[in-house]
Amino acid sequence: MPDLNDLPFNGLPDPEPDFKPWEQRPAPGVGSSSPRFSASQAEPAPPARLCQEMQSGDLSEVIERQTDLAYYPRVARHSAPETDQQQQAASNREIWQLFIEEQLYDTRRVTLEQFHLFEWFPLAPGRFHTAEAQQQRQMAYEMMFQAENGRSYFNPSGKADMLKGGIGAVRLRPRQIAGEPHYFMSVSSNGVCHEGFPVLLMRRFYGPLKAQLLRQGAVPVSLSGEMRYIYEDAPTFFAGQRQIPQLYLHVDELQVLPAPRSGIEQFSVSAAISFLGQFEDREGVYATYATFDPARRESLQAAVQWLEQFYVIGQHQGVVITDFDEVQPRFPGAIFGLPDLMAGRLAPDKISAFLQAQGYNPQAGQPFFVVYQEINTMGGAYIEGDVNTGGGDFIGRDQITTPSSGSA
Repeated sequence: MPDLNDLPFNGLPDPEPDFKPWEQRPAPGVGSSSPRFSASQAEPAPPARLCQEMQSGDLSEVIERQTDLAYYPRVARHSAPETDQQQQAASNREIWQLFIEEQLYDTRRVTLEQFHLFEWFPLAPGRFHTAEAQQQRQMAYEMMFQAENGRSYFNPSGKADMLKGGIGAVRLRPRQIAGEPHYFMSVSSNGVCHEGFPVLLMRRFYGPLKAQLLRQGAVPVSLSGEMRYIYEDAPTFFAGQRQIPQLYLHVDELQVLPAPRSGIEQFSVSAAISFLGQFEDREGVYATYATFDPARRESLQAAVQWLEQFYVIGQHQGVVITDFDEVQPRFPGAIFGLPDLMAGRLAPDKISAFLQAQGYNPQAGQPFFVVYQEINTMGGAYIEGDVNTGGGDFIGRDQITTPSSGSA
């Protein structure tokens, strides 16, 4: 695990009441030398939909962010520690503050109280809470353009990247770990998926919650588990340094709560993609996202239609590079598409040709592919078949509690 003093956080404020997803809230780690925030520092409302051209070097970051997802299946068998001493957190800010203070070391037990469980996973966990991400979002807000219909935003020449601001989530298929399907998901205290914390959930927990996830978009829970970190020697695609180590909470206790937090009436997920496209007779690389309500299937469908038909095809005659949904693939031709990436089917020759066409060294990514091939020859490919429901006997510490059933 890297030295946390080198991570790009300036410290977070003391825990405060959480906000509704559509309300404004200050982002931690920016501003004056004091880590605390005043009401005047609240961010403007993020647009529901945004597109902007990426600058030189941004493409490499997009590729690294996407390919890093392939490392998450590299997990060992989960074993419950002998002690129940643990950290507790009641908000997104509080849990990331514990991370900054080096209290979330590997194997540390953590309890998250009154959070909301999503089946979506943050594209870059923790990035939203960095000083750089706050600055990127502020810059992007200043350079937004609202279309005449008032429903879309476009910034073809902006130097900021909202994806650098920590926006975006992906949906992954389960992985077979220790003989049981496991799901990479997230929990958020304020109802915004990408601001939350990554978790790993066993099928025995996921199965009974699936119907509620579909119906409500997220499930109010309190949960406990053990902190895990992905091997820090796993190379990024371009051999760069990660801002934040890959981490997650491996859940072994889960209590379903009767209702969301007070004031949380809606949940929010942002689907982000990048693509090659045309603008004003020149080719460029663009990043775009659309926010949807995970409780409404038609909301996700509308977001996908907007991304594909309005922007990628309709406005830019574009080709998608990175997508966001492995469960129901939306862009099957994406060269860094999640279905191929997570199933071990990335084609090095096609990647090399793509990199060369974009002005990169065609040999870039070789260290990544060495580990990538190891992952997919020793396990980590997605699970075939329908694994959206199921149960099983609870063993050891594993337990799920519902408002009506009590402890298992």
